Amino acid sequence: MNWSLIDVNEQSVCEKYHVSALLGKVIAASQLEADRIDELLHGDMEVHTSRAECVLKCCRMILEAGRNHQKVFVGGDYDADGICATAVMKDTLDRLGIENGYYIPDRFREGYGLKPSTVEAAAKKGYSLIITVDNGVKAFDAIEKAAQLGIRMIVTDHHETDGNVNADLLVHPDLMEEEFRYYSGAGVALQISRNLLGDVPSHTALAAVAAVGDVMPLWKQTRVLVKNGLREIRNNAVPAFTAMMRPDSPADTQTVSFQIVPKLNSVGRMNDISNVNTLVPFLLSRNPDTVGAYVQQLNRVNEARKQLSTAMAKKAEDICDGSADFLLVYDESFHEGICGLVAGRLADRLHKPVIVMARNSGMIKGSGRSVEGFNMFEFFSSGFDMLQAFGGHEMAVGITVAEQDFERFSETISRKMKQTGFEYREKEEHAIRVHPDDITLDSVIDLQVLDPYPRELARPVFALEHAECFKSFSSQKVVRYHFENRDLGFDGVLFARKNIPQCEKPEIVIGTPSVNRWRNIVSVQFEIEDMR
Repeated sequence: MNWSLIDVNEQSVCEKYHVSALLGKVIAASQLEADRIDELLHGDMEVHTSRAECVLKCCRMILEAGRNHQKVFVGGDYDADGICATAVMKDTLDRLGIENGYYIPDRFREGYGLKPSTVEAAAKKGYSLIITVDNGVKAFDAIEKAAQLGIRMIVTDHHETDGNVNADLLVHPDLMEEEFRYYSGAGVALQISRNLLGDVPSHTALAAVAAVGDVMPLWKQTRVLVKNGLREIRNNAVPAFTAMMRPDSPADTQTVSFQIVPKLNSVGRMNDISNVNTLVPFLLSRNPDTVGAYVQQLNRVNEARKQLSTAMAKKAEDICDGSADFLLVYDESFHEGICGLVAGRLADRLHKPVIVMARNSGMIKGSGRSVEGFNMFEFFSSGFDMLQAFGGHEMAVGITVAEQDFERFSETISRKMKQTGFEYREKEEHAIRVHPDDITLDSVIDLQVLDPYPRELARPVFALEHAECFKSFSSQKVVRYHFENRDLGFDGVLFARKNIPQCEKPEIVIGTPSVNRWRNIVSVQFEIEDMR
């Protein structure tokens, strides 16, 4: 990795904000505007309740359905945000005593969003009101079908709207107060819950995991939501989340990102061996036996997903044309739900934009992942008239083409890629130069005020120069160092999976500090990212 060591003068920041030297260096290096710094250090940490008219009207319609003894149907989505949003909305209806049901579509057979066939099925079962969560703004056919059948429709979503959403009601962050502009789908569901029930800790925790899973900007009320939700997870507000985490893991954004969100997403990705709809009662259960039994199944599904990802990534790398500027990898044996994961692995490894595709019912579907400096969404937004479906953003896309159009699709990619003249340049990573004396337990605890780290700040990386250290432990998985300073010193860990060469007496050690809690002992741990 290409590191740039930067020197920071933190004195003015420390004096202005009354913070420690380590925190001052991070703030000074961030180049954030003053209002953003104030938000990080002194922002209101209370979860607010929206009083937007769309939210209030939604609540009135739900209560009216309850008074009239009508059945309410919740239409969800199969990613972490959609699953958590479904759980929040169902639990809200349950607590209100309103008869309800829910359904999350099969990723492969049905695809994303509410379908007319689902609306018809709901009508046959006597549902009078449908509420979508984390989807619906583009469910035009389903909305029309609901109107034809006399079913009222509330769309609650956070995705960008494309024209008018002709449902009976749209509840969306764009229609709410400015402070909620970065909410995910579960965040929107949370605001409906808060107006109807008040503060429900489990709902806050569910919406927080959803926001992390959907990589929402961690500013304004979304930041507050995640911070409070992590606290509720630590308080075991959702036993399922506790069971999904390793016993020694802190409830922070990294744990949520790497231990909770992938497991939730794995069920939707592996829907041929699991059913995403079973996740909702799991997330809402407080029965230890139920939670314990399900998490074992969930771990097996996630392990199967990881094994399939590894095998599929190896095959994709073997069959792809490594000399191409844009890698298009297709094989009939590929699993559609894993394409995005494999594309991400190849893009990271080979430093090229990648699309990995699989065959599904006469169509070839896949996911693309990009690299720094290449806008994949823009690349496919013009010149590809053969696309049956397309969506995404700068770094990731989803694409569907008919089998008979695949060769033309491939040729168009090659031709257009040559015209771009794109060359990958490795992003230069920054590490803040610090003295080992700056790394103390108190100073590292001070950094926690910045967690959850917004994208514009990122978790800080520090560079120690000429630090006095020695190896204290070595195994196949980890090498542990001890660094001396004027305090008690601190441990550094080098994980073998990072493939970083070991040094007996390194001149520079780059890494990230954290608070380590083990057997009631609290200490600093410095996770090593590079050493020379």
